[in-house]
Amino acid sequence: MIKKEPKHIDELIKTFFKTRNWSQRIDGYNLFSSWQDILPPKIACNTKPIKIQNNTLFLMVKNHIWANEIRLRKDEIIDIINKEAGQEQIEDVIIKINSKMFNNKNI
Repeated sequence: MIKKEPKHIDELIKTFFKTRNWSQRIDGYNLFSSWQDILPPKIACNTKPIKIQNNTLFLMVKNHIWANEIRLRKDEIIDIINKEAGQEQIEDVIIKINSKMFNNKNI
């Protein structure tokens, strides 16, 4: 019998997720949980990530003004997210408007 070195549980879990192509989903959930810390405060307060599908981030925004702001700063936002993720996780952003998902604060 061949004796193998023990592996750290973190390495085993990452391998498990990678073999099942779940890594992007896990990275996406990590992104969602740290959304407020990653982006500039005003953008983070007026946007909510919905999902990541096929390297596209679906993003809910507060109103048309913020939709336009995100369109103008889309490349910057993609760069920030990918830098935080340490990989090219996001290639595009799809914007949806829904003011009901946000507090009525004027930010």
